[in-house]
Amino acid sequence: MMEERGLVEQWLEVEAHNFQPPLYDLVVQLLFGPKLGLIPDQKRIKEDEEKLARVLDVYDQRLSTSKYLAGDSFSLADLSHLPFGQFLMTGLGKEYMIRDRKHVSGWWDDISSRPSWQKVLQLHPPAL
Repeated sequence: MMEERGLVEQWLEVEAHNFQPPLYDLVVQLLFGPKLGLIPDQKRIKEDEEKLARVLDVYDQRLSTSKYLAGDSFSLADLSHLPFGQFLMTGLGKEYMIRDRKHVSGWWDDISSRPSWQKVLQLHPPAL
């Protein structure tokens, strides 16, 4: 139990410091910035895509040996990826970043098809 909890904490840190920051930048650069009249910074977009690709490669390796990030049970570590992951899959035109990685793609399909997440999307559709 303690080891599993430590893994959840570890993957929450990975999400907060490695997954979310480049994805947040992509959302700002590609979705919200243009709506505010800002011109996307192509150099920054490329850098963010490269950072995110490296993170997703690590995820793919991890998910080749476990069903979820912190082990065999769905946890907060997986749940924390849903909000910004949804932008990646539906708003940015970058779904290939998930789909090109077999294990990440399967994991995404699993966690994003959960009835609770589908209910959230019904009640609060992403502002694209």
